[in-house]
Amino acid sequence: MEKICLSCEFYRVGDVESGFCRVLVRETGRRDAEKPRVLAGHSCAKWADSGQQYYIRKGWIRGQLEKNG
Repeated sequence: MEKICLSCEFYRVGDVESGFCRVLVRETGRRDAEKPRVLAGHSCAKWADSGQQYYIRKGWIRGQLEKNG
C-alpha cells in the first residue's frame, strides 16, 4: 500500500483531486480544529492505514470522473 493521503485514516475526500487532513482533530480532540487541505497524492509522517476506505474513495473518485466526463 502506498503511503499517500488517499489511503490514510485521517484523509477526508473533498473533490477528485484533494481533500482535508483531520490529524489535528484527532490530536486535539476538538472538532473545530483546523483541517488543512491536501492533495490526494501527498504524504506525511502522520500516515495511518485506512484499510477498505482506500478502495471506497477510489471508487467514488472514479464515479465522479465518469459522471463529469
